Amino acid sequence: MHRILEKQQLSDEVFLLRVEAPLIARERKAGQFVMVQADTRFGERIPLTIADADPAEGSITLIFQTVGKTTHRLANCQVGDTIPAILGPLGRPTHIERFGTAVAVGGGIGIAPLHPIVQALKTAGNRLIVILGARTRNLLILEDRMARLADELIVCTDDGSYGRKALVTEPLREVSARTPKPDFCIAIGPPIMMKACAETTRPFAI
Repeated sequence: MHRILEKQQLSDEVFLLRVEAPLIARERKAGQFVMVQADTRFGERIPLTIADADPAEGSITLIFQTVGKTTHRLANCQVGDTIPAILGPLGRPTHIERFGTAVAVGGGIGIAPLHPIVQALKTAGNRLIVILGARTRNLLILEDRMARLADELIVCTDDGSYGRKALVTEPLREVSARTPKPDFCIAIGPPIMMKACAETTRPFAI
């Protein structure tokens, strides 16, 4: 059993849970995930990215969007409740090294799995430019945490309700054209966004 230590609602359909999982907190690396079973009666297991971890406290942070039965069940949990089973860390960790200047682009709920990667890139000694995008202001998550890690933070919204009225590819193109250009770029978000980011950086050989 994994006790819930903290619960936050980050937007209309996005929730944060900080839960006890000392072994996972100690072993996890950026880019890894866990399998979560919220109800032993039905046995459904879902993968959730480890958005953060505190080995000293023995906790991991999970961020998820309510899209199905299990995520809605998790969203109804309260501090002090327990999650029956969390298995992990699983998956191949993201490759991290000191690239120099790294650009990290997150779109929507993709900002959650980007957060631990940004943490690891910062720890490795990179200069960090973080670009965050969302359809509207109330769907933007983790801005404060990213701001603490970023050397430069750029926020975009599709409707212009906060930050720049632009898609993330617009500032990404501007950053890519700088001299010197960034050494590395990573993007996490909807597939169409990630494809657009790859096409944006391709002419600059980033």
